[in-house]
Amino acid sequence: MPTLKIIPPPVASADELMVMAHAMEKEAARRYRELAARMRLRDDPDLARLFAFLASIEEKHAVQVAERAADRLGAKIEPARVAWEVPENFDEEEGSSRLLTRYRALAVAVRNEERAFAFFSYVAASASDARIRALAEELAKDELAHAGLLRRERRLAWRDAHGLRAPAAELPQTMAELWRLVAETEWHAARHHRALAAKLPSGAAADALLSAAEEEAVHARDAAARIGVELDEAPETEEPALDDALRLLELAFERYADIAERTRDETVLRHAQLLEDAAVRRLSLVRGSLGNALFESAAPPQGA
Repeated sequence: MPTLKIIPPPVASADELMVMAHAMEKEAARRYRELAARMRLRDDPDLARLFAFLASIEEKHAVQVAERAADRLGAKIEPARVAWEVPENFDEEEGSSRLLTRYRALAVAVRNEERAFAFFSYVAASASDARIRALAEELAKDELAHAGLLRRERRLAWRDAHGLRAPAAELPQTMAELWRLVAETEWHAARHHRALAAKLPSGAAADALLSAAEEEAVHARDAAARIGVELDEAPETEEPALDDALRLLELAFERYADIAERTRDETVLRHAQLLEDAAVRRLSLVRGSLGNALFESAAPPQGA
């Protein structure tokens, strides 16, 4: 499984960042097209169609990046201006495997999006220019949203393969229900992140986790106060782990994004979008603090 072994040099300008983002999307599209062609030669039309579909998604993302560059920077994307190699965030080896299934193909796609998210998170965390940081955070949020959509498809593929069905996550119908969800979600995450920060040696990762925990605790206490519930102040008993810490950050983003996408209540929508933005900033901050470890990813859990 490929990993990025060398931290990329700092991005010098917003123009360079958008050129790099465009190049990453185009490269992903190219490799998905190659995999689609291989699946056709392997006489596997279902996977060929899936990879062709993934290629079309990446091409659409490339167009969106180009449009954003034109809108935000007033400049067209110039691919020849890429100053260094596109980060290796594509798991082509597993994508070519004879053991490939729809579930595994989608798992490859999820990891590709997660690695792209990790790259932009690193850029945002290391940027000294506010404009570059803001654009990198936007691009990171896009990649995280893409990964979330693909994770849903991956879960469906796993359930289909095992003859299982699962209902959609319960949708808060009122602000009281949303505040209850926020209190539970943010408080659980805050306790875990605080415990992990205390366990780690002092440094960027510990600081980022502690900052995330403090913000989560503020959100949890505010939500609890709004509906008159008490938070459990007992010490964290679960052994904290980095994988779980990142999972909790991702779950918060996905949950709020799902609520914002499906709700018909304007007030719930507005608050869910604010929570979604805060969640992605926390995740980007923590991911960006981890440096090279960002670009390494393990195989997805079964059914996840």
